[in-house]
Amino acid sequence: MINRKDLEKHEFIGMRIEVLESDNKSQKGIRGKVIDETQKMLKIESGGKEKNVPKRGSIFRFTLTEGVKVKIVGDKIAARPEERIRKC
Repeated sequence: MINRKDLEKHEFIGMRIEVLESDNKSQKGIRGKVIDETQKMLKIESGGKEKNVPKRGSIFRFTLTEGVKVKIVGDKIAARPEERIRKC
């Protein structure tokens, strides 16, 4: 089970997410579900549309399955998922 301390080690696909801050102000407030992840981007399904949000320059709030909300600075997770999981 994913917990607050281990979140940065896990894959984000399928998780609920909100963009709290972004260098691109039009992306602030995007909410939805992560449907894909690359080294530099999170693809979020929001309101029936897919939105690509860069990890760098953004702050995200993930909602864990038990309802716990965790804030993560995107610069800390800006790596390929498989590399991020190995390095943590």
